[in-house]
Amino acid sequence: MKKILNQLIQLQELYFALEEHRVSGQRNQLEQLEEAIQAQLRLLPQETAYLFQKLHHRDPPAIAPASNRICLGCGVTVSTSMGAELLHMDALYQCPNCLRFLYPYQGEKLDFPTPSLYHKLPRLGITKFSSEKLMIPQLKGENTEEVIQELAYLISDQLFFNNAQLLIDKALERENITSTAVEHSLAFPHVRGLDAGGLTLALGIKKKGIKFGAPRNRLTRIFFFIIIPTAATAFYLKLLAGLIETFSASEAREKLLESATPEELWSNLQKLTRKTIP
Repeated sequence: MKKILNQLIQLQELYFALEEHRVSGQRNQLEQLEEAIQAQLRLLPQETAYLFQKLHHRDPPAIAPASNRICLGCGVTVSTSMGAELLHMDALYQCPNCLRFLYPYQGEKLDFPTPSLYHKLPRLGITKFSSEKLMIPQLKGENTEEVIQELAYLISDQLFFNNAQLLIDKALERENITSTAVEHSLAFPHVRGLDAGGLTLALGIKKKGIKFGAPRNRLTRIFFFIIIPTAATAFYLKLLAGLIETFSASEAREKLLESATPEELWSNLQKLTRKTIP
């Protein structure tokens, strides 16, 4: 049963990757991702595959972690007996409220103690997701893993999350499905499904650029590292669309690349996304 569960988790990631590519306007890998989804569906029992597709098209994600007996897809508390059974995964379990497939959450909680990262910040636009404390105007990393490590450790430090390696591993797993780098020197490495307080974004700049899997092997210079709680999937796609709309313009990208300090980078990010991220 654990094999089927892992196949469902991988299938969900493929669906998300497909949606991300559609939002980004990057069409070159859509056919490849669609073929990978169909191949993964054929590996599942027919009834499971049918139910997964039905749940995904109704209200993605179709599979969600359960933490402390709480379905992180809808927030409902499952029974004590189901919570215990989930730890063994001898069968497939579904949330009694939203019907999503459930799996036991492995990891820690992203905490927001007071005074927290967002304490007293206005909850408008990009400030709902980030702050100047999550800006790196000069990344030191020289490859995919090093850049992801640098951004993951920053988020870990600022959000009082003791397991930066979990963020690194999950982000790299996502990159192995298909690169999150898109046109215009942009990349969106991310971690999905953590027990987190909210959608969270860190921004790093590598002015000279690195190879990150972008189309036509171009260099990537602007990295948005995003933590996506299960329940925030729809918000993430809106955030992604707003960032891509903003930074498809070369003038906007240059503003970020010219930022010398975290404060300047944060100020420029706020100004540039004012119209695209309400």
